[in-house]
Amino acid sequence: MNFKEHKNLILAIAAGLAVVALLFAWLFLGAEMPKPADKGKLSDGVRATIHHTVLERKEKGKLLWRLQVGEAAQVDETRIQAKDLEGTVYLEDGDELHVQAKGGNIQLKNNDFSLDEGVRARLKSGGFLKAQKVEWKQKGDILTAEGDIRVVKDDMLATGGKLETTSKLEHFKLSEKAHVERGGHYAEE
Repeated sequence: MNFKEHKNLILAIAAGLAVVALLFAWLFLGAEMPKPADKGKLSDGVRATIHHTVLERKEKGKLLWRLQVGEAAQVDETRIQAKDLEGTVYLEDGDELHVQAKGGNIQLKNNDFSLDEGVRARLKSGGFLKAQKVEWKQKGDILTAEGDIRVVKDDMLATGGKLETTSKLEHFKLSEKAHVERGGHYAEE
């Protein structure tokens, strides 16, 4: 090999090393690493969504609720938005509340529900509730409902626009065109 061939080989190696050095410089000095998401928050725009599944919550080995959902989207670590849901909430006294709704939100941390787009709830021990929107706060057992409310319990029918009661539908406060009838046999529509 003569000097001219060595010179071209040396220049090619030097150019290759320069490219590699620039690449490493760009990677270590100029590139930005993404920051990890805060605990409790999902990254911007990232939502875990699943279709046709069963969601359930247990606490100390006891099943609190089980819902079949058409779609579930995790909003953050404590809240799930659901569509086309149907399932059972197991009450502390052993009774069961069967619920159906087109949509809703579930607060996982405190097991609160906010159901909407037409809600139907039926107690295993007897009692029926239909409304456009129902919210249930487990702590304190406070159930509120709004829109075209119909409650059937024992020999009573109640209708109205707003309702505040418990999951047992025993004592309630009804307002906005409230109407209560007793002494009949009423259909759970």
